[in-house]
Amino acid sequence: MVLTLLLSAGAVAAESLDALSLKVYRGKDGQTLEVVALAPRESSEAVLQVRGADSEHDGLAVRCKARGTRGGVDYVARHRGADWVLASERESGVYDVFLPGKPAFRVRFNPEATERASASEVLTAHSLQRESGRIAAFEKKAWPHLEKKYTARAAEALTALRGACGTTATFTFDWKTFSDEVMADVDVWAACAPLLTQARARCAALKDVTALTCRFGPALALDRSGSTLVFTTHREGAADGAAFLGRSLGR
Repeated sequence: MVLTLLLSAGAVAAESLDALSLKVYRGKDGQTLEVVALAPRESSEAVLQVRGADSEHDGLAVRCKARGTRGGVDYVARHRGADWVLASERESGVYDVFLPGKPAFRVRFNPEATERASASEVLTAHSLQRESGRIAAFEKKAWPHLEKKYTARAAEALTALRGACGTTATFTFDWKTFSDEVMADVDVWAACAPLLTQARARCAALKDVTALTCRFGPALALDRSGSTLVFTTHREGAADGAAFLGRSLGR
């Protein structure tokens, strides 16, 4: 039976995932690999979820591409901006699993676990992790030099803000929301800077605010989550962010 999962409206991109089959594999030390083959079969795609591996990536449900090799098949995901072989089958019913930062381990097909497992649960996990940004954090490459540069500029602006308004609020970038494409061709600090500059001109807007966050999205937005003020910038944030925030903070 084909199982269908519709991603919610908050997902990064509207899509549906159809499960053709689910198989569960177990390792000798309690590791579990669940492989959900996706429709259409010609896409050669699957969602793989690994658990019990004592890894920071435990529970991550990653969309992979199956690529045939001379010896079998590799399931290739995206990690740190490059292809990553997450699992490799060299004999029927046996996979070698490669989690970043952990030694490889072997798992074998387990019919009992397969009978008890749910493809919809794996696909739901994938959907929620896509929405939360956990998968994006796994897939995107590291940008240490740019992040360091932007963080330094933000620190200078935050010092000016604290001096002007007497606030002790912190500032952070929600890095997982800035894709590799955005990091490569957008000045992230310029797109986020209006949050601090406009707040500095409107100190009253910072009442009871303990944290400021800048994230990236499809459109400008300003939201309050508890004591955190969240600014969603976009590609043109450097140009139109100030006017937007001036109106929003001035309410």
